[in-house]
Amino acid sequence: MSPETWQGVFEGFYLFALAHILARVEIHIEGDSGWAVKLPTWRWGPEWWLNLTNGKELTGYHVWLTLFLIAVLHLPLVFAGFSRELWAKCLSTYLAVTAFWDLQWFVWNPAWGLKGLRERTVPWFRKKWLGFPTDYYFAVAMSGAATFVIYRPGMSLWSIRMGVLAAASVLSLVAAEARPRASSKT
Repeated sequence: MSPETWQGVFEGFYLFALAHILARVEIHIEGDSGWAVKLPTWRWGPEWWLNLTNGKELTGYHVWLTLFLIAVLHLPLVFAGFSRELWAKCLSTYLAVTAFWDLQWFVWNPAWGLKGLRERTVPWFRKKWLGFPTDYYFAVAMSGAATFVIYRPGMSLWSIRMGVLAAASVLSLVAAEARPRASSKT
């Protein structure tokens, strides 16, 4: 394999680990409820907003968490300086991680699992396609679009990263489904 391929594989596994850790943290914070339903946070969501966001209220928890993640995932620009290549990687990483992290939340949450995501009504995901929230497809597509528009030569590395994220997600799903379900501890 070429050095670029190895780099893409490493980055993909690293991003999967980040998504998995974020999911585990959120499972402990939110429990079985999701979308900060039981958290002491403000929320705003008139019907027009819910239609625009696929059923997601705006919450203080999610505003601050989103701003934190955008800031952390753009930190390389602070340390290394601006470049289109690095900005494309930072932005596309944020967009992709949101989808894979959320999938891991469902896969590893004892109250949900993949079957729950695919078969149950999820109030904060009104629209699904092939059993998955349309938000996932949109986030990954926007991740690719950000790379394509900002730094087109990064598309091959982006493709490797997405392939590794997808493969790691499948392996994680297999592991989650194989684990004993007797305990609700995560």
